[in-house]
Amino acid sequence: MDGFIEVFLFFGVLFYFFNFSRASNMVDIVSTRLQEVYANWETRTEVKRNPESARYSIDELRRIGQQSYRKKIHDREQARKIRQNSLFRIKETEPFSPLVKNKPSFLHYCCNSCTPASRNLLVNTINKQHMPFGQNLLVVNPGVSLFSKVFYYISHVSNLKEYDYPKVTQTVLEDERLKDAIKLAAWETASNENCSEKDALAKAKARAKTILENMEAKSSNLLLKITTWLLYKLLPCFIKSAVVLPSQIEMLNKANEAGLPLILLPLHRSHLDYIMMSFILVVNNIRTPLIAAGDNLRIPFFGRILRCLGAFFIKRRIDPVAGRKDVLYRATLHTYIMESLRAGHNIEVFIEGGRTRTGKPCMPKGGILSVILDAYMDGIIEDALLVPVAINYDRLVDGNFVREQLGQPKKMETFLSTIKAIWSTLRGDYGIVKVDFCQPFSLREMLKYFQNQQNKLVKTPPSQKTLKSTMSSSSLYGTDVIAEEYRLLVDSIARHVVYDCTSSMPIMSTNVVAFLLLNKFRDGCTLDKLVEAFDAMRNDLEVRDKDVAFCGESIDIVNHALDILGPGLVKQQRQEITEAVDGQLVKSNFITAIRPVSILPNVIELSYYSNTVLTCYIMDSVVVTSLYAELQSQIHDSMAITENNITVSKNRLIERSLKLCDILKYEFIFCKPCQEIEHLIAETIDNLSYTDMINLVEEVHLQEEEWSKRYARNFDDSSDEEYHNTKPRDAQYKVNLISEHAQRMEFLHVLLRPLIDTYTFSAFTLRKLVGRSLAERDLVQEVLSELKTNLDRGIVNYGESLCVDPIKNSLKLFEKWNVLECHSQENVKIFYLKDEYDTDSATTKIFDTIATFKWTRNVD
Repeated sequence: MDGFIEVFLFFGVLFYFFNFSRASNMVDIVSTRLQEVYANWETRTEVKRNPESARYSIDELRRIGQQSYRKKIHDREQARKIRQNSLFRIKETEPFSPLVKNKPSFLHYCCNSCTPASRNLLVNTINKQHMPFGQNLLVVNPGVSLFSKVFYYISHVSNLKEYDYPKVTQTVLEDERLKDAIKLAAWETASNENCSEKDALAKAKARAKTILENMEAKSSNLLLKITTWLLYKLLPCFIKSAVVLPSQIEMLNKANEAGLPLILLPLHRSHLDYIMMSFILVVNNIRTPLIAAGDNLRIPFFGRILRCLGAFFIKRRIDPVAGRKDVLYRATLHTYIMESLRAGHNIEVFIEGGRTRTGKPCMPKGGILSVILDAYMDGIIEDALLVPVAINYDRLVDGNFVREQLGQPKKMETFLSTIKAIWSTLRGDYGIVKVDFCQPFSLREMLKYFQNQQNKLVKTPPSQKTLKSTMSSSSLYGTDVIAEEYRLLVDSIARHVVYDCTSSMPIMSTNVVAFLLLNKFRDGCTLDKLVEAFDAMRNDLEVRDKDVAFCGESIDIVNHALDILGPGLVKQQRQEITEAVDGQLVKSNFITAIRPVSILPNVIELSYYSNTVLTCYIMDSVVVTSLYAELQSQIHDSMAITENNITVSKNRLIERSLKLCDILKYEFIFCKPCQEIEHLIAETIDNLSYTDMINLVEEVHLQEEEWSKRYARNFDDSSDEEYHNTKPRDAQYKVNLISEHAQRMEFLHVLLRPLIDTYTFSAFTLRKLVGRSLAERDLVQEVLSELKTNLDRGIVNYGESLCVDPIKNSLKLFEKWNVLECHSQENVKIFYLKDEYDTDSATTKIFDTIATFKWTRNVD
């Protein structure tokens, strides 16, 4: 210990020396004392040394250290090479690499903004088994008994759970709401027909009973089981598989046991939708719902079967006379739904009202949804679980809607046409059906969220802000005028449901192939190029968290999609490729050339499948189309393109995008009602900048300017209004219009061109209304004729622009802009221009507003 004490004293002296460096004699003292300390320490250590070994010099020690370091580096490199060599074979063969990326067992959670409490509902205990693409419900595993092994379908169906489906006929007829409506209808009848009040009351009661008998469902467990057995036999004749995720079924089972009514809200694509929905629920022992169906399906025999499967029929046109409400029918329907919910029935409503004719989701109809809101607000049910549902098919079972989109009237369903359709379907190949159930969310929670949002916007006392319901005036099926705020509330919930369904829509292989052929390879391509593009889009869709409903090798998937689409939509041709060597033709290999049928009417059907993928890229396409519209003059400058010197203002781009979204607001639901569309557009612009199509221009400020800004921020209490009102600087982006970036931008721009063409020529046709009026059918035909003429001239480049649904949506838009006025005459819509737009110059301005977005640098 003495040695350590001496060392300690040495450092103390050394510290003293550095602080008092003027004492020069301290150097000798320190040096002498250091030698003494070292000598004493060395003699006290009992380390035996080799007498023959000499002491190493400093250079030798340095050299030994360097050798030791190099040896460590060498050993480390050798170890790395050994590991690399041992893993080489695994790297090359990848024996355990999966064919597909892992996906969560549950895909579609409810909105975290307006239903955060429901987000953890029903899924926290779900089995997290990995089944990325679900299970095929058409496959039944035989039981252990001999009977179940031989007759496994019958055995499986006979063991399905049965539920009680109470009838509500008597409670509906005794409801006070309906009695009041009967009295009102009787009074109107007595006034119009000059009959006694007693006779009018008897007629009204008889009519209410007849309405109810034609409307009500009569669910039967026996018929549900028989139909399920038939479907097990018939569906495999034309469908390869019916796929659903087991975790979603488990979630529905938990919701079914919660004691609250389930409100199933699927998008509507086919008549097979409600059959598949009921089939899925029955085979998984979940209570089947009452299904809102159009009365056009109340046909002989099949209508009765549908009624026993849970369908209740609603008139397509509730009011037989335009402008005059059928109070009795509305009240009967309203009461029937309310009493069904009170009795514990689940309800299934196709939120779009009818089947989509374009492949894109339709704008929602909120009628029955408003009745369900009434049931909650009147205390009939304490809450309800809304379940958005998305259904998609490799190939549409109902055929196509080409006739209707070209302006022909719809053919009504009949017994004979149904038989023919079933026979034709059984002989076809329709691929795969995929059904996705989104996470159920609380109606009460979403209702409160949107009520709070309305309360923030309306500056009224809190007691007057809360939406109240009365038994006669709250719903769209009520007998009085509906409050506008209530209508907005119903519309917000309905639009949110459609947005959720669209986001969770399964993407089939036929959708991707049709999308690529129409928008990227319209002039044709080889099979190899199509597979390469398919693989790239498949990865892109997975990155966007879309439900890709196919798996396996891309080449096999593409061939499957081409077979399903068929030669009517896609032409395939084998071509021999030869090359010249030394002046002689040498045989090479064969390639498969693929070309979409892009002529009428086939291209309209092909666009139906393509439009499912269009919704995935709609915001990107909106921003790029707006970018083209904003930069028309700059893009003409070839020098600016070469020097990459084209810039765009972010604020201007957002304004353009908002305008385009306003034009197409009846075609797409761009964002959730609880979301600001400006934020979504800004986010889309940022995402495009990450792909280098546009690059943010970094602003460079002088050092004094930056200092003054930081200094000014310290004066928060300053009264300088100019400082407080200063807006942040507008960001500038450079646009890349060369190489692959230009191709990507042109691809995104092309996606909306067919719709822009339709709206442009619909606006152009407004000039034919100057000084006159036209019926809706005649006006639509005028637009179709204009489009067809310009398609023949080559001015319109896309045959799918000739489509009735977008034309009708454009007329709705012009009504919303107060350009058109519409009134009904004998159930026919008559359109005419409003006074301020009843001139050629005014209609030309409307045309120019839309035609701005039609411009493209590659075509025009």
